[in-house]
Amino acid sequence: MYADSSPVIIGGMILAPLISPIVSFSMGVVCYDVNMPKYSLKTIMNGTLASLAFAAAVSLIIPLQIITSEISARLSPTLLDLGIAVVSGIEAAYAHAKEGIAKSLAGVAIAVALVPPLVVAGIGIGWWNWEVFAGAFLLYLTNLSGIIMFAGLTFLILGFAPFKTARKGLFYSFFIIILVCIPLTFSFNRIKQEAKIIKSLEGIK
Repeated sequence: MYADSSPVIIGGMILAPLISPIVSFSMGVVCYDVNMPKYSLKTIMNGTLASLAFAAAVSLIIPLQIITSEISARLSPTLLDLGIAVVSGIEAAYAHAKEGIAKSLAGVAIAVALVPPLVVAGIGIGWWNWEVFAGAFLLYLTNLSGIIMFAGLTFLILGFAPFKTARKGLFYSFFIIILVCIPLTFSFNRIKQEAKIIKSLEGIK
């Protein structure tokens, strides 16, 4: 993030440590298996806290408080960002359901959607900057909930569980996404208004 390099960020995502618990959580939601989501959620929370703590610690060591373009890109999530979660969730579920598909590709997709905003949120903690933390963490929650929801839907479509079993878990996931979409909608409308203002100013010139 400090280097402001997209290739470096993507290259660091190859390990994708969160992919297994996220896919397990989605499967547990669809199958309505209480134990699977419980243990997966614990792993996701531990990974989230560890990432936040590590990023915050690094931000305290590095004596720079510069909002680079890579950091700035993760501070104002909108409904458009939910599309990344949709694709990542579908890809992750399909890769784990079908043999012969490289799971590392799905892992990178999930990691790119989750780890960078989580790192930026940790940097916000280290800087004691609420706006940086809140914006990046909202993006993280958006991507996480979207991935879980659409991975679950993919498992449902692929026949891993009947709709009668999956509907309750999917309903909870959908409800969480609705809650997350509220601030995303406001942010999206704000960006549209800013674009209109810029366009009108360019017309004046």
